[in-house]
Amino acid sequence: MIASAARIFLLFSILAVLVFLFLPLSWLDGDKSDITAPESDKAISQQHIPQQVDQIPEKVQQIAVSPPWGIPFPDWQEATPAPMPVPDFLHYQTDPDTGNRVWRLGGNGAEMGAVVNYPDGNEALGILHAQHFYSRVSPVNRDESYILGAGGQNQPYAALWKLASRELVAWVPAATREAHVEQRQLMWDQQQPNVYWYTQGNQLVRATIDFSTYQVQTEVWDQFADYQYITMGYGEGNFSDDGQRIVITGQSATDPYIYFIPYEVQQRYKHPRRQVTSPQQPEFDWAGVDPTGQYIVFNRTSPSRQTIVVPFEEAATAEPRVVYEHMKHSDFVIDRQGEVWIVYGNWQGLFASRLADGYDKRVWPAGDHVTAQDKISMSGHVARVKAIPGRVLVSRYYDGGLYFMDIDQPGYSVYVGNSRHGRSPKGLSEQQMLQRGVNADGEVTFYKREARGAVSASGRHVFFTSDYQAYLHNEQGYDPEPEWCRAYLNMIEL
Repeated sequence: MIASAARIFLLFSILAVLVFLFLPLSWLDGDKSDITAPESDKAISQQHIPQQVDQIPEKVQQIAVSPPWGIPFPDWQEATPAPMPVPDFLHYQTDPDTGNRVWRLGGNGAEMGAVVNYPDGNEALGILHAQHFYSRVSPVNRDESYILGAGGQNQPYAALWKLASRELVAWVPAATREAHVEQRQLMWDQQQPNVYWYTQGNQLVRATIDFSTYQVQTEVWDQFADYQYITMGYGEGNFSDDGQRIVITGQSATDPYIYFIPYEVQQRYKHPRRQVTSPQQPEFDWAGVDPTGQYIVFNRTSPSRQTIVVPFEEAATAEPRVVYEHMKHSDFVIDRQGEVWIVYGNWQGLFASRLADGYDKRVWPAGDHVTAQDKISMSGHVARVKAIPGRVLVSRYYDGGLYFMDIDQPGYSVYVGNSRHGRSPKGLSEQQMLQRGVNADGEVTFYKREARGAVSASGRHVFFTSDYQAYLHNEQGYDPEPEWCRAYLNMIEL
């Protein structure tokens, strides 16, 4: 009997070891699977990715399926981040709230120039050299190997970092110093990982980097002779997912007004243009193309501030349809069914509007019923996580928080870090908040200090601008001098 029992025990022991060896690792994560990505998310990511997402390299799609997102964030809770030292240039600090590494990639002129000399002399470096440009366009290239900064104000080069080693490796050509300020935007190509684009005067320029030498060849791709200058979406432009379509905006050479041109990149084809400023419509903020290339979304300020949409191929003459009745930072997203939305935040939460018909829903907090008492501010920048349908990064003004949210899962919210620019600690007077460089709503009072959260296609790298309020003065408040401010590009490693 004893020998028989021993044999039975030995058999069960062997079976247990075999089960342990062949059990999927994701089963061993316990509650962590609920924090990262539900099984339903994984199945959808693998089976129902829209055609546009096929443009993403397989490597990026693979690492995007179930990345370590962060920590859950309950509805209506305000993030109060623990103190964290400012990371040294090209080094990291560990966020005490999340355990994620936070790298500081941007620095002052002395720091960046000491690593790679600026072609026009290190004294020419300014704050834009140390930042990314805007949230809607990721600073990371197609295969997530390099990071591209903004063109410098009045200086014609941009920073290039190697992502894997977190190194500043080169200064690459950008628009010349005579350019309009919105020409500081550079955008990676959607097909070639070593190609980026920028505008200079009235020219669209294609630049190709040799990653073995960091030499760059530039080519004037097209010229817009009827314009004094052109921009890509007036500084908030983007490519369609296949890289074939973009909205070019610029000031006419024959009148003082702004126009946009729907542009077919590979064919170098200019669709008929649309006038967007006039004596009755004096302001213009941005224009962009949705990921599928079907729509152009832009803004107008009269008779009221509105975000509107027209078909790409009929943009010159089509009657605009109102998407929503105000203007907010936003980004496009494709949901799990392949439908296109634009996502934006305001004082009532995070919302998504479907471009096909204007249907609007609240994404966070969950629930479409909104009242005047629902004053939960989600104003801030929004950035699409391209490889995961429905998912966006939100950089919230109110508390400085950086969150992943999902239009297919209203109420879903995961906290991945903080710019440490928000209104915390609690209980500050209005004057104390102003001294910290934020207003009563927690909004940073100087644009170049705003977090402008951006994200790589896989969601594994989150970018934001911050000075961590490290330059506060007890009596004088925030002192942005010299070089306008000291808010530099940071990256969270997930």
